[in-house]
Amino acid sequence: MAGCGSGGADGLTIGEMEWCVVRKWLFVFRMLALTCWVGMAHAQEIDPHSVYEKNCSGCHAPHAGEFVSQSTKMTSGTLVGKESGKPVSDYLAAGHGGLSVVEAEVLMEHMFGIWKSGRVFQQKCKICHTNAKELARSTLILRDDMLLGRYSDRNIAQFLTNHGRLDPDEVQRMVDVLKRQLETMAPPGTE
Repeated sequence: MAGCGSGGADGLTIGEMEWCVVRKWLFVFRMLALTCWVGMAHAQEIDPHSVYEKNCSGCHAPHAGEFVSQSTKMTSGTLVGKESGKPVSDYLAAGHGGLSVVEAEVLMEHMFGIWKSGRVFQQKCKICHTNAKELARSTLILRDDMLLGRYSDRNIAQFLTNHGRLDPDEVQRMVDVLKRQLETMAPPGTE
């Protein structure tokens, strides 16, 4: 039987040529799936909380949320130091904290998410809950992109409409914050 190489279809029956086309498409789909899987796995290998606490908290606030609120401001869509006015990403790119390029990107995305949240957790939830990371990772799950109670299966967006004195905008921001805590959690044994 002739092969499916690039030498043309000489000597192949119609059925064999069709099978060659199917095999080539299966290869393409496998490569795309592998690329997506590797990208997703890579995105979750680094927990931004761990990166901050390991590399930054020795000199800055103990948690990234506190650092963002105390030491940064948003200027023209860029997170900058309150005192220096210099983009935080520039500090990280210059080696501040000794982070890899990927760790710096993950941490910047995390800090931008904190800024975007408006610190709703600290203003409305911290009175009863220690921090968003622990709350989300110990009591919540994501299923079909829906945030649910780990044991109650309760829809958290609906639950928050009557919990914690949150207005509708704050509910959505809080759901986003809690989802991010789960999405950025590194699988066990990868840190």
